Amino acid sequence: MPTSNVQYTHNNASVAQPISWQKDFARALADGFPLSVSVFAYGFAYGALARSTNHLGFSSAMALSIFVFAGASQFSILSLLHQGATTIAIVVGTFLLNARQMLYGLTLGPSLTRLRPRRLSWLAHGLTDESFSIMAVASQSRPITAAYMAGAGSAIFFPWQISSALGFLAGGLIGDPSRYGLDFAYIGAFLGLLAAQLKHRSHVIAAILAAVVAIVVYRAWGSSGAILAGAAVSFGYGVTRK
Repeated sequence: MPTSNVQYTHNNASVAQPISWQKDFARALADGFPLSVSVFAYGFAYGALARSTNHLGFSSAMALSIFVFAGASQFSILSLLHQGATTIAIVVGTFLLNARQMLYGLTLGPSLTRLRPRRLSWLAHGLTDESFSIMAVASQSRPITAAYMAGAGSAIFFPWQISSALGFLAGGLIGDPSRYGLDFAYIGAFLGLLAAQLKHRSHVIAAILAAVVAIVVYRAWGSSGAILAGAAVSFGYGVTRK
């Protein structure tokens, strides 16, 4: 079984600890399993909406899941397509909505310094709200290895692909997904992520600040601007607390 040596510094002493790539990958899959279930639910909703509401072809719907791979952005794209938005509006809106990923990178950066830039550029495709949550919790107790980052991304990527495909195939049978509450799966998953992160008073304050700012900005800039503004405010509050 191949192993990689990861250096840990404790009491000014550097100790090499062999870590099994397979075990670290499996650990990330186990840590992310609860989120894999929720991702499967709203991935199914995305696939059904892509077919029944926007009338996308199977290849187009799956291309979004594989190459964009961002639940919020994919739902936003479906909404903009339904509204007849221009290509530029869709690209700009998707960029703004995904801009929060830069904040995720800044947060995880100190735990990823051991990873080579070339390898990190590939692994970054698996960075989503859910995989960030998995890695953020893990980074509190240990450095994030390439194997763990790959496992956290896989715990979200593959359930999303499978459920998107199944949702699309079933979309013609179930009609409007909102009748079954599938449209709420996306919101419910993020509420679950939020609840899991509220461990201290400062976390609650950051969440409240983000919510207030997002509500105010939403009236002028829509959901994309609201999400970016809320993320920036909570990130800024966290930085000033340190």
